[in-house]
Amino acid sequence: MRSTRDSVAALAKVSSATVSRVYNNPDSVSEELRQRVFEAARILGYAPNPLAASLRRKGTGTLAFVEFNKTGRPYYWGSFSSFDWFFGRALRGVQSVIGQSSWQLRFFRVGSREELKLLEKQCDGILAYDVDTPQELSLFEGITIPSVLSHHIGDDGQGCIVRTDNLHGGILQGRYLKESGCEKPLYITGYGESVEPHAKRLEGFLQVYPHAVVINTTIGSPICISSILNQVEALLAREEIDGVAAVNDLTLFDLLMQSNIAVPAVGYDASPFSSLLGSKVASVDIQSGQLYQKATEKLLSLLAGKKEASTTILPRLVRDVQ
Repeated sequence: MRSTRDSVAALAKVSSATVSRVYNNPDSVSEELRQRVFEAARILGYAPNPLAASLRRKGTGTLAFVEFNKTGRPYYWGSFSSFDWFFGRALRGVQSVIGQSSWQLRFFRVGSREELKLLEKQCDGILAYDVDTPQELSLFEGITIPSVLSHHIGDDGQGCIVRTDNLHGGILQGRYLKESGCEKPLYITGYGESVEPHAKRLEGFLQVYPHAVVINTTIGSPICISSILNQVEALLAREEIDGVAAVNDLTLFDLLMQSNIAVPAVGYDASPFSSLLGSKVASVDIQSGQLYQKATEKLLSLLAGKKEASTTILPRLVRDVQ
């Protein structure tokens, strides 16, 4: 016998309307009730019907996960395959919410307001991935369907935004080296004039170490570290630095693999590739899964007719990324 919403409601000892709210507006139901409904659905093998749900809502039943065309930039971290894991973590955060709802998710890549406007007829809401410039933010002016934007957006961004705090992340890097006894750290960065997250991380670090040595290099390029290695080793030999921080993990890993540096070090991103070093490395975790889980929850709340304010998911220090 096919399981239905009513049979799930009976097993969970709730109303049929509560089952509907669990899948279509989960924030309106307590965690205890949600878990009872999900457990009953698991036992009965029940899955909500997206088509029926969309007809009840008089919509498409589809949400758009939107990436922006970022070609032509001197540097964009997301264009490197070595960062694909970050995208995967973000999607797991989205799936943790969408998978317990009646919504379906489609993926789009856009480069103009016209392309974004077309989604209004195809989807009921937009979840925007890594909106990181005022130009991208401006594309949402005039968009009439609910939208939530993440994650590299400044505090002055308008709309419903779930952001990270790169300034705080840089402070965490500095505090870690301070706790490790460092007095004269080196900070390796690049593209600060065009990549605001890089500039903010350095700004935060310099709040802890105003007189830190800063070296700029071509982050992400094959010669990123080899072009500055002699300079770094000379600083170490003269005992002018006693710790190292880098704007991202891959830059730090590149340095550690090309040199015999034995001073405290901290990266940024909490990359899974630290295992290649054979040792523990400190880093700052943006928590992309939590970011995009929260963004998805807010989007579903907007679709349910509620108002949602922007929020910040603070990065956290991870002392031994493995």
